[in-house]
Amino acid sequence: MIYDSKKFNIRYKAFFDFLKLNNEIRIWIAKPMDNSYQKINKFLVSLKPKFSYKDDQGNEILYFEFKNLKKIDIQMNIIAILSKIKIDLNKKHDLSFDKSLSRYIKSERFLEHTSAIKKLTLEITKNDKNNLEKINTIFNFIAKKFKYCYPVKNRGVKNLNLKKLKGDCGEYSGLFVTMCRILKIPTRNASGFTIFPKQKNINEHGWASVYLKNYGWVDVDPQYASLEKNINIGAKKYFLRRSEYRIAFINGFNISLKPSIPKGFLLDYWNKIGLPLENDSVQTLQPLIFSSKNKIRFKENIEIIK
Repeated sequence: MIYDSKKFNIRYKAFFDFLKLNNEIRIWIAKPMDNSYQKINKFLVSLKPKFSYKDDQGNEILYFEFKNLKKIDIQMNIIAILSKIKIDLNKKHDLSFDKSLSRYIKSERFLEHTSAIKKLTLEITKNDKNNLEKINTIFNFIAKKFKYCYPVKNRGVKNLNLKKLKGDCGEYSGLFVTMCRILKIPTRNASGFTIFPKQKNINEHGWASVYLKNYGWVDVDPQYASLEKNINIGAKKYFLRRSEYRIAFINGFNISLKPSIPKGFLLDYWNKIGLPLENDSVQTLQPLIFSSKNKIRFKENIEIIK
């Protein structure tokens, strides 16, 4: 199942220019966690967080707070062992689960179980004999029917036009997660970066994970599958597969922010680029979000270091 493991040295930098001396900023950083396919050997942040906390989905988040400075530079250095995944789809797979995973079959914000999506899900899977076939049908449907579009104005599957599907990787995976959850199959979103060592590229990305009892959370990526010449090639690479290296920073949507963002702090930077941020939560976090009292200048960079 796990193969071709490789060590990566990843460096992320964030630069903040306060513009005004009486400014104040709050920053949340997601710390990548160990799982079956990634082992974090080293994680260093150049500045000390005020505190850290775990949310109700097991994510670890570092919180920072600064005021009355001219600028801030934050650097993260991560050494991670990342692996590819391959599962034999000809074998039977157990999709049963215990109560600890029940949240991953529920409707929630951005993954709403609307009547239209329920109807569509039941219609396209009506001839399938088991849950694995249903997952495959949903995967193929989304990979074929979706058209990539960025930025997304109104996030959340309830805002999708089901007859003319458009969106970015978050919307692809969001609809996949929702349709699987309607069928009581534990599924969640993942956010992080895909890595292509030969090209020395690292790209921000979002995908989905399905829970298989004998394997844990396994990747499903209909958006990357849609980029292939045909759906069969896409399925071989991205249906219950991880065919390139990935590092996940956060699991799930609706990530809680502690403490909450004070009233009057700015949220527009993230909302303008299509990431919903509210005073007490953000849709996803990969790897950093911030809010400030007054406008700031921000830029970031992530790279693979030899």
